[in-house]
Amino acid sequence: MTERGFADAPVQSAHAFRAIMQAMARPGRVQAIDADVKAPAPLLPSAAAVALTLCDFQTPVWLSPRLRDERIVHYLRFHAGAPLVAEPQAAQFVFATAADLPPRLGLLAQGTHEYPDRSATLVIQVAGFVPGSVELSGPGIRGGERFGVVGLDEAFWTAMAENHARFPVGIDAIFAAPGKLAAVPRSTAIRMLESA
Repeated sequence: MTERGFADAPVQSAHAFRAIMQAMARPGRVQAIDADVKAPAPLLPSAAAVALTLCDFQTPVWLSPRLRDERIVHYLRFHAGAPLVAEPQAAQFVFATAADLPPRLGLLAQGTHEYPDRSATLVIQVAGFVPGSVELSGPGIRGGERFGVVGLDEAFWTAMAENHARFPVGIDAIFAAPGKLAAVPRSTAIRMLESA
């Protein structure tokens, strides 16, 4: 398979941007993303589309060990111009898999009260979405939204709840599954649901 970025960059990046913004505006709502890219495995096309849409030469990127493959590094440098950094706390975008997350989300760039936009966005590759393991509430959510992600445990959601407690600083999370995206920004409150 020949690796490539968007086949029609202006149109496809606009569609990807819309899907990302819809996911951020409606936390926990799964959005379809038609990512017509050919990224090197194990980078999912949906995660690659996020990188090609939001990253450029001014956005330092960190890749978790499972994604730190020479072909992926070359792909992101060539198609997005994104500089790769050695430490996750130096990154504006952190790409990881559900099985390979940074050890502590609180160590990622949190922004400041004066400049909350200087925080990191965590892009997590996941196998898919499941019936809710947490309930989300806050901006963009009417009532509550039940949400669940394959491969993410209670410890992750506890860390995300702590992340929300630091609002307006903290990280935003985007979940990239095959053909789909969802997001939980820092403004979203998280409540654990009882296991059935």
